[in-house]
Amino acid sequence: MKKQYSTFIWFMGLMGKRLPLYLAAVLVSTLGLAFERIANARIVEAIVSAAQTRETQGLLWSVAITFILFVISRFIWRFGIIHYNIEARRGVATLEKLVFSKAMRLPYAYYEQHHSADFMSRLTFDTERAGDIYSSRLRRLLAAVISSAVYLVPMFCYSWQLTLCLLGVSILSLTVNTLFTTPMKKVGTKLSKQHSVMLEKLTNILAGMELIKVFPMGKTMWADYSASNEAYYGTQVRSAKLTAALESLNALFDLTGALAFLGLGISFISQNRINLGQLTAIYTLYGSFRYVFLEIGLYLPQMMNCIANAERLHAFLQLEEETDHIFPEPNKPEQGYAVTVDNLSFSYEEALPGQKNLLEHLSFKIKENSFVALTGESGCGKSTLTKLLLGFYEPKEGQICICGKDYRGCSKKEIRDMIAYVPQEPYLYGVSIAENIAYGRSAVSPEDVPMEDIIAAAKAANAHDFIMELPKGYQTVAGERGNTLSGGEKQRIALARAVLKNAPVLLLDEATSALDSESEKLVNEAIKKVCQNHTTIMIAHRSSTIAMADEVIAIG
Repeated sequence: MKKQYSTFIWFMGLMGKRLPLYLAAVLVSTLGLAFERIANARIVEAIVSAAQTRETQGLLWSVAITFILFVISRFIWRFGIIHYNIEARRGVATLEKLVFSKAMRLPYAYYEQHHSADFMSRLTFDTERAGDIYSSRLRRLLAAVISSAVYLVPMFCYSWQLTLCLLGVSILSLTVNTLFTTPMKKVGTKLSKQHSVMLEKLTNILAGMELIKVFPMGKTMWADYSASNEAYYGTQVRSAKLTAALESLNALFDLTGALAFLGLGISFISQNRINLGQLTAIYTLYGSFRYVFLEIGLYLPQMMNCIANAERLHAFLQLEEETDHIFPEPNKPEQGYAVTVDNLSFSYEEALPGQKNLLEHLSFKIKENSFVALTGESGCGKSTLTKLLLGFYEPKEGQICICGKDYRGCSKKEIRDMIAYVPQEPYLYGVSIAENIAYGRSAVSPEDVPMEDIIAAAKAANAHDFIMELPKGYQTVAGERGNTLSGGEKQRIALARAVLKNAPVLLLDEATSALDSESEKLVNEAIKKVCQNHTTIMIAHRSSTIAMADEVIAIG
């Protein structure tokens, strides 16, 4: 419970200076609705009392005053609920931005070690459920507590004996509701985890649909997904059973309270301790009180479910971010070289005794404006070296220098500003080709990049001609992951993006390995043009690509 409380305090603190406005809106809307219900009870009392005594003198005046109070209460409630909705939606938007912003600051290793569905589950399922604290659960819980206290005041004024009787039944009902808090929280946590697993399996199916169609994998993948779906469904059934049991018990207590009230009410009227109008007013108020009081027990377990999702978000937001600090007193690199690697060693995990690092005491130097091909057998660490050069990981030992700067004296942003990167499988966003290329100039938004610069980069990358043949030219939408384009076309657009960045070092990770001979020829021609004014490092397997290099460095 202590952990849940601290998580709740942290979660509400995310609203910052808007929190008092949010709570004030909840209070105003709650009081407005409560006073409206009290006005209703007062009207009922006046009418029933007048009908019983046959004295209608002053009835109209009493009803008119009460009606005016009713209208004022309704206005207050509406004013409060509008401002509550504004603050609640702002809080949910802030939460979504916070989670996405955190994702952008996580180290590259996180995405290599976790499935994308895990992040998607946190961004959608957990964020939505936790956001319910702002948008509904907290308001309903606070409204139930505040309204219950407000309704009890006039009820005690009418008859404290009847009120205590009804209150006792309600407290017993609330106690039973509270007992459901723990099991419902456990179910909520389990649902969240199972949803993440199910989303992961569904993502795998959609991403690998081509393989599923070609290979006889459909039944296996479907059975795997169905098993996780059945587990999720089973937990949902468990949640539904708990909810049904809770609602049944609430109905039972509701009936018990009504019978007890009816018996005592008849007794009190026969003893002239209360009149029929007052009894009717108490029961009218009790109906409102009973409803909101039981909501405490109903919404408290639901609130715990939402807090369970908030705990997952809290754990996500506490993950270690990519370091961007500057180490003091870096070594002075040797001048005249674009890239130097000295005695570099690295492994993804701590090596066991006697186990070699993936990269072991690697050293080489690359001159400025030269073209170097990095070669080696599969698994020797070529792609790992690329990740080290990009600052995705920090070396276990050794030194990396680029453009006369020691990595240990640079921030991650400074390192990446000096490198334009083209991966083996370039990623294109589902926006226009012009915007995909414009992303290379990250200092400004894509809309602010001059079109002539985009076209010049495309021409340098041998992409302009085929782009102009597309239906809308540079405004043609690339589709999801660039699926409307061929591999060679995507590679040339990615190369154009790198050209637009105009970084001193161009890093290519097997840019032609997956292309046919014609596409390879076009990409290689583009690389020859681009590399003339840049230091180019290319991981290569094909002899045609290696032959383009001024120098070949073997890894491993």
